[in-house]
Order: sequence, then structure tokens, then C-alpha cells
Amino acid sequence: MTVHKLKTRLRSEARARRAERSATERARAASGVTENLRQLVRDCGAETVAIFLSTPTEPQTRDAIRELSQLGTRFVAPVSHAGGVMEWTSVDGTTPERAGLGGMPEPDVGDAPTTAQVAVDLVVCPAAAVDETGTRLGWGGGFYDRFFAELSPETPVFALVFDDDVVSNLPREKHDVPVDGVITSSGWWRFESVAD
Repeated sequence: MTVHKLKTRLRSEARARRAERSATERARAASGVTENLRQLVRDCGAETVAIFLSTPTEPQTRDAIRELSQLGTRFVAPVSHAGGVMEWTSVDGTTPERAGLGGMPEPDVGDAPTTAQVAVDLVVCPAAAVDETGTRLGWGGGFYDRFFAELSPETPVFALVFDDDVVSNLPREKHDVPVDGVITSSGWWRFESVAD
């Protein structure tokens, strides 16, 4: 099986696993995710955080955005464009949303400016799965790999996933940029070493 086919299969399995979660399980996970995001932001001393607006089946990000915005954390979220390009705009607990490319939630910026370059202290990104070496399986669009390639290497990048999305081994291609750590409803941790 080619790496491309294996990644496609793993993404399908992740989607199916997430679709089977009950509303109660999602709500329970959301509470843990919010607490662990709060701790991560505090422990990293992050003032500005790049984060995504989650879909209904992903670990929920809006409670953390709302709570931490009220405490002074600044958040930016992506607006996606054709060609795998993301631009960024400020978000808080009151930011309106719209369906972006592929129906993904994004800030409804209207005429507000977005920027391709963003200086942040921490990145919280989506993933279908993450392995124990920091290999991140994205959803196949390449948006985040392009963003990571231009990000300062000192900026910590954490993938936000469910506990059962952390696996022992994932395929990694040359363009796949590993993450520094992972956040789940159970906690957050850095990987001891990120393989090249």
C-alpha cells in the first residue's frame, strides 16, 4: 500500500471513529480540552495563540477561546483560500462564523483585514491523528504544513486531538512537519524528541 493510500485510509478511520462519539462523550471531552488548553497557555506564557474553529466532530475549541479571551489571551484563527493558503484574523468568544472551503468553520471576517504572516506564542492545530514521535496526520489539504514551514522554529506547535487519536506510529513524508506536543481531554504533553 502506498503512503498516500495509507494516509487516506487512516483519515477515513479517524472520521468514522469521531462520528460515532455521542453528544455526552463530546461534551465530556470538551470540558477536559478547555481545562488543558488553559493550562497549556499558562505554562507556555502564551499571549497570542493561533487556533482553529473546530467542526462538530473535532475536539471543541470555542469554550477555551471564550474563557481565555476574557482573561486577556489573544487568539487568531485561519481563513482558508484556494491553493492551500491560510490567512489569519483575530477571534474571541463573540466572533461570527461562516462555512469556508470544504464547509470548514472559519471567522466571518466580512471586510476586516486578514494577514498571511502572524506572530504567535503558541499554535494549536487540528489533526486526524498524532504519533508518539510528533508525526501529525492532517486532513490532506496541506494548509498547516505550509504554515508550519514559515513559522519561527521557536514557536511551539501542539495538535489537538481525542485520546484515541494518539497512536504509536504514523507514516511521515518529507513535507510532513512534526508537532512539538499534543493536547487531549486527558492532558497535554511535549514529545521528548521530534524526529527529522
